[in-house]
Amino acid sequence: MAIYFSIGYCQPFAKMATEMVDGFDGVETVIADGEIVGIRLDNPREVVRLDELIEILNLDSERIWSRLRADDDVLVNRRQATWGGGGS
Repeated sequence: MAIYFSIGYCQPFAKMATEMVDGFDGVETVIADGEIVGIRLDNPREVVRLDELIEILNLDSERIWSRLRADDDVLVNRRQATWGGGGS
């Protein structure tokens, strides 16, 4: 199961491309309007190299790491409906 980090927006009809990242097996960037708007990790284990990837691609560390989330609310019973409704 791949991990995808959406880190930017682009125009609806922007020319988009993907580019493999040298030195990272199965990691590619999604480029639109000449900027990186996403990162795809084929192997989720590559997340341990995320700081290295951020540095190589010259990206904002806080912006990237904030996109990685875990479902920690399960243990504290604060689940919410995906449509924004109240939790139980």
